[in-house]
Amino acid sequence: MRAYIESLEKLSKTQLMLLLARQHQAETEGLAVVGMSCRLPGGIESPADLWAMVGEGRVLATEQAGVPTDSLGRPRWNLAAPDIAPYAAALRQGGYLTDIDRFDAERFGISEEEARCLDPQQRLLLTETARALEDAGLTDPGGLCVGVFVSVTTPEYGLAGIRNGVTADRMSGPMATGTVVSGAAGRISVGLGLNGPALTVDTACSSTLVAVHLAGAALRRKECDVAIVGVSHLLLSPVTTAVFAKAGMLSAAGRCRPFTARADGYVRAEGSVVLILKREQDARTDEDTPYALIRSSAIHQHGRRSTMSAPSSAGQQRAIRDCLTAAGVDAAQVGYVEAHGSADKVADAIEIDAIATAYERDSTDRPPLHVGSGKANIGYLETASAAVGLVRAILALRHRTVPAQPDFTDPDPAVFSRPTSVTVPTKALPWPSGEHRLAGVNAFGFTGVNAHVLIEAAATPRPGPLPGSPPKAGGHHWLDSYTWH
Repeated sequence: MRAYIESLEKLSKTQLMLLLARQHQAETEGLAVVGMSCRLPGGIESPADLWAMVGEGRVLATEQAGVPTDSLGRPRWNLAAPDIAPYAAALRQGGYLTDIDRFDAERFGISEEEARCLDPQQRLLLTETARALEDAGLTDPGGLCVGVFVSVTTPEYGLAGIRNGVTADRMSGPMATGTVVSGAAGRISVGLGLNGPALTVDTACSSTLVAVHLAGAALRRKECDVAIVGVSHLLLSPVTTAVFAKAGMLSAAGRCRPFTARADGYVRAEGSVVLILKREQDARTDEDTPYALIRSSAIHQHGRRSTMSAPSSAGQQRAIRDCLTAAGVDAAQVGYVEAHGSADKVADAIEIDAIATAYERDSTDRPPLHVGSGKANIGYLETASAAVGLVRAILALRHRTVPAQPDFTDPDPAVFSRPTSVTVPTKALPWPSGEHRLAGVNAFGFTGVNAHVLIEAAATPRPGPLPGSPPKAGGHHWLDSYTWH
């Protein structure tokens, strides 16, 4: 340290200022989103499909979903089982993917035995990562240092086998790496032959934004040249749904209606989203055409709460303000916030209050700030929910359109209890005019980690249609003892 200080003392004032300016530029450099992929309920196989749903104001009919089946027609759960039957109605209401037993194991050099034992969340994440890299033009990224920052929810794949009495002779070594949360990041690095940092992130519903925050830090410190940020979330055990139903968290109506007087909880949903990030300057050098730029991110845990799961206005405000400060952005420049919007009346009221305060929209004479939540379109993807919100906001910037909030006919007076310039649009609007198009994305996890990301429209956004090529289905890889009887 002393030698470094002595070297600085030898610099002129101009040289020192230039050094500090370069350091600040490196620490605050934007991140370019150069690739995306997603697989979501309702037959959504690409960001283009998601934007079509948002643009048309469609709402996934989760109240009529029924029990999901695999490609052979086998149900995930036997709803007639005595301990499952009381929660059959809740299990029938969900945003489910089809054919999650299908997986192109050969493509990733995975054996038949290992593929059968592999948590389908890892399979889905691996498949979507390959698609996102292809979208980014990185079909052979082996020569780059690629960081992997991903999240999966609680592994539930093996629980049915345990319930059905799988004996020791039917157990297999690949079950170890195939069913642990930490295996998700390693699975991508090994499956795609990548070199660089790799870690699995779990902060519940804020996981994706926290992963973006960690990926951004790694890119700016040049610990990697490219960063993969992804998430996979599947609803494989009926027990979790039963617990959430018992806790009164789920909607009896089978609809997620954030910020409305009719909000009565949420509908569970599943899916996967992957984004590919580069440093902004590298994207320019490589002549990429990004979807959008990530200007800054922030995370904060506010520990002084009545319970661990209670949302915190102070924590959300701190994350938003830190995000604005890091980007050097005035709060009035931001035109839209993709909110967490969980359709919990208390949480929604706290979040709207935090957004209005932190974005300085706590009076009606301030510039309007539009707020929405994609959970009204597609349900609540829990661990993957922030990823859907991030993609939705990126697409809104790209299309210069503030999306309409579907089914928003009865604003909850308790949520909008004081005069602000925060508004929830009931029809699509052209993006507010200004020098920059900026949007915030907000999320919080039920253990208290608040996260916020600030994104900006790219100067030359990617032209033409968004990626829409379907994933390869692959073969049937599923444990025979899987169905939850």
